[in-house]
Amino acid sequence: MSEMLFPVSMYFINSILSCVYTRNFLKEKHGKRAVLAVWIIVCFLIQIAVFEIMGSRFQVSEVIKIIINVCILLFMQFLFFKKDIQKQFFVVFSFAAGKETVKYIASVFSSAFTGLWNKTFNFLLVKNVLDTLDKTYCWENISITVIAIVSVLFYALLLSGYLFLISRKFVKKDYPLQIQENIFLILPCIAALCISVTMKLMIVSVENGMTVIMYDTVPATKFWIPVICVMLLSTIIASVILFQKLVQYNEETAKRAMLENQVRQMQKEIVEIQNIYMDMRGLRHDMRSHLANISLLVKGAAGSVDEELESYMGKMEETVKKLDFAYQTENPITDIIIHQKGQEAEKRKIQFTVDFAYPSKLLIDVYDVAVILNNALENAIEACVRAEGKRQIELRSYVKGSLFFIEIENDFSGEIVIEKETGLPVSSKDKGKLHGIGMSNIQRCAKKYMGDIDIVISDTGGRKKFGLTVMMNGKSAAGV
Repeated sequence: MSEMLFPVSMYFINSILSCVYTRNFLKEKHGKRAVLAVWIIVCFLIQIAVFEIMGSRFQVSEVIKIIINVCILLFMQFLFFKKDIQKQFFVVFSFAAGKETVKYIASVFSSAFTGLWNKTFNFLLVKNVLDTLDKTYCWENISITVIAIVSVLFYALLLSGYLFLISRKFVKKDYPLQIQENIFLILPCIAALCISVTMKLMIVSVENGMTVIMYDTVPATKFWIPVICVMLLSTIIASVILFQKLVQYNEETAKRAMLENQVRQMQKEIVEIQNIYMDMRGLRHDMRSHLANISLLVKGAAGSVDEELESYMGKMEETVKKLDFAYQTENPITDIIIHQKGQEAEKRKIQFTVDFAYPSKLLIDVYDVAVILNNALENAIEACVRAEGKRQIELRSYVKGSLFFIEIENDFSGEIVIEKETGLPVSSKDKGKLHGIGMSNIQRCAKKYMGDIDIVISDTGGRKKFGLTVMMNGKSAAGV
């Protein structure tokens, strides 16, 4: 019975860790607690049935055992988790590679621990502590149990550490893996599995009908096999870290390209916008002058102004007023952006309040301010559209010394998920999570001026508010 403790305990540990590890990457079909409990029971029973009951009747090679293990995990994922083929294969192979590799480190540890324990056994024999067969058999059973428990705990600790490192380093868990990317991640795992099979063939051999353990014939292997195994595990973890760095680099490159394209587009339009702005100012001035002259001419010719004509002239004056920008920010670019967003908010019946002025005395490029306003107000309008009840957007700005602050607050409904790595809201229109689009570009513009952004989410009386503060240092920009 004691001899069965080691393999059975390992099956149980594998069942627990495989479920916990899988949950870090895949989404459950059912409740989390139910999945964990049922997975452990089903996976444990399958391993007992396949490897102990059937394995005692049929000779199964190490390669076949690994294939069966992979198939069991894929089957369990199919039962309890939503379909994500690429990620499922990575989870299965990385777990199988870790399990098989850690097993050999644990076997070396078990061998070394057994040697130390046997020395204790010999000491007790020499001291005549074990002077009867009953005591000897009892000590032998205790030895087997203690060695099995310590070895299993050591195995569980190593495997947990390996799986924890992969889960932690695999930051972009929502990233959809492509086939070539998955191959890049799985190849080190397959290599580790192949080497583990080779080590199995080397460690255990049969000579003259006797089982020979390489640890006994070549003691140096007790050092080199754990070293090789640790290097194999490190290679798998390193491939995950490298892959994540590449994903982050590609995302940063795409974001930078989007920002640069946005700024280039604004630079192309800036001359036209300024010309339109000046033309509109001139047009407003000329039309008001023409209306005043016409009114005087009519009044001079007729001696008085007809009520109908006066009403008509008043309507023309109101039409001219519509050419005025509602928000004067001391810069034509920010005037037009805020004017456009204000009109969009008005069409969507969103209250739009503005207290903004461009800091012309600070060394802050209007293009960067334009990028911030455009992205932030677009996100705010999008969030308000989805909100219910009173919907409001407030835009404010103020200057403190060389620091320029932009504050935007808006109503929203639903859920906002903050990404742990970046501290920014996750963008997902389909799931109702807001404010992700362009937020990284806003932060990039702020950091260009030795600043940053701050996000505050509040819920007062059931009314959810999203507050964004952007800080920029105009004085520091002079040295850039």
